[in-house]
Amino acid sequence: MKRFFLFSLLLLSLTAVAQQTPYQSFEVDSVAEPRGGIAYFNTFVQANLRKPIAAEAAGVGGRVIISAVIEPDGKPSDVKLMNNLRPDFNREALRVFHLFNAWKPAQKDGKAVRQQITASVVFKANQPFVYRDGAQIAYFDADQKRLTDSSANVRFKQVSPLDSNGFANGDIIVYRTKGSSWKEEYRIPFIRETDTKNDSSNPPTRRHGYYHTDSLWEGKVLTFSESGDLLKQTYYNGGKPTGIETTYHPNGLVAQKSESTDTGFAFTSWHPNGQIKRVWTSNSTTVFATNKPIEVTSYWNDAGQQLVKEGNGYAVYTEAVESQIDSSQQTTLVEQGLYQNGLKQGVWTGRYKDGSYGFDEQYDKGICQQGKAYISGSDTLRYTEVEKQAEFKGGMNALGSFLAQNLSYPVNAQRSGAEGKVFIKFVVCTDGTLCDYEVINSVHPELDKEALRVVRKMSGRWKPGSLRGQNVRVLYNLPINFSLH
Repeated sequence: MKRFFLFSLLLLSLTAVAQQTPYQSFEVDSVAEPRGGIAYFNTFVQANLRKPIAAEAAGVGGRVIISAVIEPDGKPSDVKLMNNLRPDFNREALRVFHLFNAWKPAQKDGKAVRQQITASVVFKANQPFVYRDGAQIAYFDADQKRLTDSSANVRFKQVSPLDSNGFANGDIIVYRTKGSSWKEEYRIPFIRETDTKNDSSNPPTRRHGYYHTDSLWEGKVLTFSESGDLLKQTYYNGGKPTGIETTYHPNGLVAQKSESTDTGFAFTSWHPNGQIKRVWTSNSTTVFATNKPIEVTSYWNDAGQQLVKEGNGYAVYTEAVESQIDSSQQTTLVEQGLYQNGLKQGVWTGRYKDGSYGFDEQYDKGICQQGKAYISGSDTLRYTEVEKQAEFKGGMNALGSFLAQNLSYPVNAQRSGAEGKVFIKFVVCTDGTLCDYEVINSVHPELDKEALRVVRKMSGRWKPGSLRGQNVRVLYNLPINFSLH
């Protein structure tokens, strides 16, 4: 037994010695580089970087230099720090670098080889702020104009609790000066809300953020899984998503990031290995508009092949979807077609790998001209609009008239001076009836009851939403306004 053990150690030692020494960049025919190019690697880094709260409060920036070996399979190994900037910067730089596994290996004599590389992770400087006892402190004058410090002009102080990741984790409290002391003026409640789903394929999630005075989401709202993984970061204005959003893969890597532009929104998405996936824009003032086509600039598959360049090329998308045969099972959708000048053109097809669903569509400059969908065991569905939103019959004007004719102001609520917007959440079912009613912004018990009564009376007066000719359930939020003025 002892001889066998010693022999095994000798084999391991010989194997380690035989490993190829990594080449330097000047020794190879083509160097190792991020698939998609260094510019997209830097975009990836900045999208995923979470600046440590202590460094952000100090306003400092800097550059962490990392050394690594890019293996022939395109994955990094032997990752090391080349400089010591700050312990928190160092940890975050290494975390983000390890998320990126989409390197094009070096080539020498026609073969992929190991190569030593260095890469930098840049933390940008920012405007510093006061961070004390786990909270960001901001000062304001009598006109509520923000001040750079606690000068003699200070009249208000805002205390915003933040955890080590810079995420909100407590009520924002605003204080007013009272002589030599501070007195609480008001607070903005920090909300932890669980969003339960009706089926096992969509487990419950938790949302963290702030409500404004109408009990509607305001500012940055974070969505977490039950286990605490960050799934999404969304910005709200008056309870409505603004279109500025970041979603995350299960491994913590950013899946998609959207930003506003002068004409609409710009989107970038990544595969789970860090490979750049797609860059596109929507020239619409609302991210939810379906009547304006998106424009795709670039698209890469997860192996790093660029299939669409400068808006032109043939794209093949794959996506995990719910089977049309068995909703408890997952299958893969393969959708493919041509882009010209950033827009879908000609025939686009989609097929579920289990054969349960498929579609063929004809496009002209990004607009669907006609389409037909095949559902297992059903007739072919024909359509000209890929997606239709549910709507009240007659449109928004008819909806306003219906509310004006049917809504009553409860007497007791009037006497107590109660007013405001009651928000009702409901589902427009596939036959135009309504179901799953819920008051999501309560104002007064009688106002809530009256709003719910009128919404229930709308059942059957809606046109259902549809996707590729098939009616689908659509979630809808409706504000019912009660005003005494």
